[in-house]
Amino acid sequence: MIQTPWAVLRCKFKDDASEPYGRQRYDDLFTSSGVGKLNMVDFFRDMSHGQLDLSGSRVFGWYTLDMNRSAYLAGLVPGLTKEEIDAVITKARNDLIALARQAASTDLLNNGPFFSVVVCMNVPTDLFGGGTGAVCDDGRWPENTAGPGMSSMSPSLLGQEMGHVYGLAHSRADGSTEDYMDPWDVMSNAARFMSPHPNFTDLDVRARPVFRLGPGLNAANMAGRGWLDESRVWGTNNESFDTIVTLRPLHRRDLPGFLAARLGKFLVEFRIQEGWDAGLDRAAVLIHRFDDNQSYLMSASDGDQDLVAGSVFGTTETKTSNAVIFTGATGVEVVEINASERLARIRLVHRPAFKEPSLVGTLLGGASGEYILVGKGIRRIPPDSPLIQILDQVVAYESTEAIASVDLRTAVRQETLSTIASLVKNQVQTLQTFHQPAATPYAKQMGVGKRTSYSE
Repeated sequence: MIQTPWAVLRCKFKDDASEPYGRQRYDDLFTSSGVGKLNMVDFFRDMSHGQLDLSGSRVFGWYTLDMNRSAYLAGLVPGLTKEEIDAVITKARNDLIALARQAASTDLLNNGPFFSVVVCMNVPTDLFGGGTGAVCDDGRWPENTAGPGMSSMSPSLLGQEMGHVYGLAHSRADGSTEDYMDPWDVMSNAARFMSPHPNFTDLDVRARPVFRLGPGLNAANMAGRGWLDESRVWGTNNESFDTIVTLRPLHRRDLPGFLAARLGKFLVEFRIQEGWDAGLDRAAVLIHRFDDNQSYLMSASDGDQDLVAGSVFGTTETKTSNAVIFTGATGVEVVEINASERLARIRLVHRPAFKEPSLVGTLLGGASGEYILVGKGIRRIPPDSPLIQILDQVVAYESTEAIASVDLRTAVRQETLSTIASLVKNQVQTLQTFHQPAATPYAKQMGVGKRTSYSE
């Protein structure tokens, strides 16, 4: 396990001394004292398949910062451009973390080293994470109505902001460059699949849960950080396959079996309505790809992003059509989802596109159109000869011995023989026209080629 302890710095503005929670709440939320309660130690242990250990995290403070509440983001004044707004926000956030680190410098020096810091402000301030640390508070989000809502100290939100410090980016959907497009992933959550926390049960003035959790991290993001347990990921070196794989829920390392499947550039995972994913609306199979530190959620052929029994992604066609033979096929079909047994059965298909070999003559290094004919030595065939295409197909037929799949090998052979037959038929038809050549002007003068009956 990799030790990544965090320093949790409780901070106040100098013009507001309020303290929203006692020390125990922060200990339970961030340190080993809250393990088993679905806290942040539990979260990153589960999302990293046991590779990250945050149990050494410690809570410090309260510290009073040399700043009034009104001074934070005071540079946001009307008339600024987007670039100027971004610059003001970035500077304010860096300054806030720097002030917190300065206030806690003695504790950090005497108790470190720490992987990073989480600054917990005493009043609504900001929510973000990046290279220098993360910031949260007990500021509560409105939930479609005025008044307090979810706390930004919720594991749902902390998971994303602390995730940024680990290098995780916002997740997206395939075909889009916008962030926050994958609600099944903590790096893109926006309240859709969050669920009330079962242990931190505070309610707001409208009796709504203040603390939320979930969803979890997707397999592509886990793999991107090196957190996915590759020993629990199905994969194969076979170039062609059509197989059934049983998956367990992605974050259930305690269950035997595969936790994900790799299909080329895609990772396939299974998620159910429990634990960090309790807020999902149904058990489903998800498919992602990972590109330039960004995960992209893929869609099934029916447009759904969460695949259920009968859903198909890509091409699972097994018929030996020309399209399958020469363009290839890669796809996923969800055969069964059994949430009560915590398993999904998926069919994975991959058939690479068939590539015809180059002409044998080019391998000889001689003139184009030379072939080795067994028992006849090397014979030169003119490049414009109609036999070149036929011999191409003969070479293609013989090369099928290297195709592992019997069905695919047979299909390619049938295709090459059909092509040969068509080429031969066309050549025969061409030769037949030579029996009655077009009459030359001289022949027309002499009446050659103008017989009117076969009885002359």
